[in-house]
Amino acid sequence: MKFNKIAILLLSADLLTTTSCDFMDCDESDNYTLQEIQGSYNRVKQFVTSIYGYLPSDFCNTHGAMLDATTDDAIHVYESSAIQRIVNGTWSANYTVDDKFEYYYNAIHDANYYLTTLSGLTFDTWENGDDYQDWMQNYDNYQYQVRFLRAYFYFELVRRYQNVPLITKPLSQTEANQIEPSSAQEVLKFIINECTEIAPKLPIKSTSIAQAENGRATRAMAMALKLRAALYAASPLYSTNGDNAKWTEAAKASHDIIASAGELGLGLDTYANLFKSKNYNSKEVILCRPTGTSKTFEQANYPMGVTGGNTTTCPTENLASAFEMKDGRAFDWNDPTMKANQYKDRDPRFYLTIVHNGMLWPAKKAVDISEGGANGLPLTNATTTGYYLRKYVDNSISFEAGSTTAATHHNWILFRYAEVLLNYAEAMIHVNGNCDYKDATYTMSAREALNAVRKRAGIPEVAACSQDEFLMRVKHERRVEMAFEGQRFWDLRRWKNLDETKNIYAVRITHHDGVLSYEKTLLSERSVSNKLYFYPIANVELFKNKKLVQNSGWDK
Repeated sequence: MKFNKIAILLLSADLLTTTSCDFMDCDESDNYTLQEIQGSYNRVKQFVTSIYGYLPSDFCNTHGAMLDATTDDAIHVYESSAIQRIVNGTWSANYTVDDKFEYYYNAIHDANYYLTTLSGLTFDTWENGDDYQDWMQNYDNYQYQVRFLRAYFYFELVRRYQNVPLITKPLSQTEANQIEPSSAQEVLKFIINECTEIAPKLPIKSTSIAQAENGRATRAMAMALKLRAALYAASPLYSTNGDNAKWTEAAKASHDIIASAGELGLGLDTYANLFKSKNYNSKEVILCRPTGTSKTFEQANYPMGVTGGNTTTCPTENLASAFEMKDGRAFDWNDPTMKANQYKDRDPRFYLTIVHNGMLWPAKKAVDISEGGANGLPLTNATTTGYYLRKYVDNSISFEAGSTTAATHHNWILFRYAEVLLNYAEAMIHVNGNCDYKDATYTMSAREALNAVRKRAGIPEVAACSQDEFLMRVKHERRVEMAFEGQRFWDLRRWKNLDETKNIYAVRITHHDGVLSYEKTLLSERSVSNKLYFYPIANVELFKNKKLVQNSGWDK
């Protein structure tokens, strides 16, 4: 049997995540027999590395847009993008969006293939080599790395498609096309069990294994994936009977990470450090996906009117209004003082997430997003919301003629410690109902976890409040803390809160006798229905496997 891998993704000493992140394309075609791969440690290593290449990012990777542009946090300015199908109601099993069904099953196939045919090897030919012992230490850990990756790919599938086939060994095409789907709860339980088993076998730091590259799977990554799977399993979309035991499992999974944060090397970092080119060095980042060195994200999100700027993702007034004042008060358009100085003294995360009118961006020139301004309407493809994207955008990049600015690294965060704290706060308030409850098992209260994130942001702590009010505060904090990190799209679904995304607001900025005027306006009304809680399974997949079941609402 010949095994062909085209342009296998190799990882240098700068592999993937916590200490350095940079994939390299080896840009070659390798055509080896299975026996040739089994006889070579380096070829086996390349195979494992190629499986890491399936990890996702969203630097405008969803049909040229960010997935957040389908939420109430943002819009995508180009109507030609397939992302618009989600917001205008033309999404269907024939016209899919972000369809990753085949993609992740290819990844799972590679993982299963490795675990079946490339584990248990000894590389006897090389046993007298100087590096043999180091090789074998790395190789012995690869099986746990691959199981982590397989579990992650199943998580991506289950949150998109709900009930999916659970496959743990290579199948023939005939077998694959006859397998029945497992329930979402079964798949989530598989992920939780896998992570529970492999976490103790993974290193605390990937570099603790001799010759290991930075960024391969660690104990914290497996624990974070277990936590997220447990949180989803407990959430209303997946747990229709409100099983409190599932929230308890999520709380326990959170606390396991929090209690061992020191040992795992985790903690909160300065917020501004999290979205720069070297965010892989942050103690807060658990897993990030490198996408290489480029300027394309900056080009896609610099304001229109700025040299090289094309604009794609524009934050909404919905999101802008969600950021509190620095003193902890909610922003209120009906407060004349706030309205007159709406960009003054806001939550510091506001300025690291959103580009507002008058902000010095991307260099030292203030953007003018007012109507007729250098960066505003009616300029073609200018923002229609009154805002541009700041988060993850590196303003050291210049497209001016003669500029020698180099491209920059971009590393998409998949897990970070602040999410762990917010997950814990959400789970604990469901478990006990008292935001200040803690005991010998749960040594941190839900309110302490939430306030740790707020304290790092530099805004006042949340006072004790009722269960319902506290849950609202947690949801609010997740929104502003993790905007444009791919979280809100899924949070709104697992909470069954999609109705919140119907009305999209903008700020209209006009000049009147030299004085700027700001007005909140309704930009659009989106089509929202219950079928949007899960993706449609593409008709081509239903044709191949007659045992797949289309998600509710998509079979018409």
